[in-house]
Amino acid sequence: MNEYVTMRRTDMGLLWISQFVNTAGLMALVPIMPLYMASLGASEATVGIWAGAAIAAPALPLAITTPLWGRLGDRIGPKWMVVRALVGLCLAMALMAAAGSPLGLLAARIVQGTLGGVVEAAAAYVGSAASEGSRGRALGRSYSATAAGALAGPVAGGTLVATGDLRPLLIGIAVTALLLGAVCTLRLRNPHDARRPSTGAEPARAALTSVCSRIGWIPLAGGFLAFFGLYGLIPIYADFVTELVSEPLQAGPWVGGLHAVMWAGTLVGSLWWGKVNDKTGLPLRTLVIASGVTAATVLIQATVGWLPALVPLRFIQGFCFAALAQSLMLYASQRAGQHERAGYLGVANSFLLGGQFLGPLMAGSAMALLTPSVGVLITGICVASTALLVLAPAIATARASRGDAARAPVASIVPRRWRARPSGRHAAPRRPHGWAGDG
Repeated sequence: MNEYVTMRRTDMGLLWISQFVNTAGLMALVPIMPLYMASLGASEATVGIWAGAAIAAPALPLAITTPLWGRLGDRIGPKWMVVRALVGLCLAMALMAAAGSPLGLLAARIVQGTLGGVVEAAAAYVGSAASEGSRGRALGRSYSATAAGALAGPVAGGTLVATGDLRPLLIGIAVTALLLGAVCTLRLRNPHDARRPSTGAEPARAALTSVCSRIGWIPLAGGFLAFFGLYGLIPIYADFVTELVSEPLQAGPWVGGLHAVMWAGTLVGSLWWGKVNDKTGLPLRTLVIASGVTAATVLIQATVGWLPALVPLRFIQGFCFAALAQSLMLYASQRAGQHERAGYLGVANSFLLGGQFLGPLMAGSAMALLTPSVGVLITGICVASTALLVLAPAIATARASRGDAARAPVASIVPRRWRARPSGRHAAPRRPHGWAGDG
């Protein structure tokens, strides 16, 4: 039996739709969260605080629980983690729809981070189920759903603002998530069913610190810094663009348009970088290149005073941003044992989520002390530090890969029919054509 199970198109299709619905629904809430908080009774003085807390609330519990859910997925199979995340999303959306106060909505968002995590569960499924030669492309397709949802969500949210009632949106997401959970229960295949050892023996579970050491603290820290910088850019960017427009009323369309351009680049780049990772087998090298180019685009934006020049820079930024998460996740899956991948991917993802949580939190707090241009510059430096930090491990893994290829036995390179037969008295007797043992 092969060590890996090839993913079916049905499996990938279900995961893609689940991630798209999850991300589109949640991103639809982000731009209109202040309005929703105001409708729940938040005062004008506190609406910004409540909205910021609600937007950031899921990230911290998600960062804490993702490694634990990953370990459980290694035991019972990643399929059930996808179903669990969809049911958790359904519950969280229902609680948000029922919330009658800002505190109730904040509590529902914490439930979402604790029990949800559809994107993280889908990535763990792909990392466990995809074959060695196609895992990079599978992860790329998986993250393209997130980019598509992030691109479509704000458009839907902006359209629904005019209705004045956001509860139908929340209920619709809850019902859709529940239906998807039911379909995944019936149709999604659990890859562990085909890979579980026949002896029934369970592999020993390494401690979380041991898993971090096996993946590598430096690549994990690099992923954290990249997400810290890029997500920290979000609360700064609107003020940054406002400084460049001639009329304040033009800031909103420019911010929304540049946001859409970046996610369009991410959607295109997700698939391309997945192919690159499969072709090279060196995701750390991809992480260095992509983070370096991403940092360059952010740093250039900090010094450009002409708005149209930001359009291609944002597209390139999004295109290269698409490589960061999937490359770190692919590297973590390479370091994991056959039945440990979901847990390793969970640990790697928790570092990304940590940066995603702390970046906006600290950047928003620092805006009182810094100008927007300086804030953008600092976030670019954070992303650039990822490339510098991961450069040495990337070089080491590339050299090790070349060394393994050079030391590979001839039997693994030369086709069987071309291999020389031993001669003399040690030669195996030739068997007649059609011998039952051939093949």
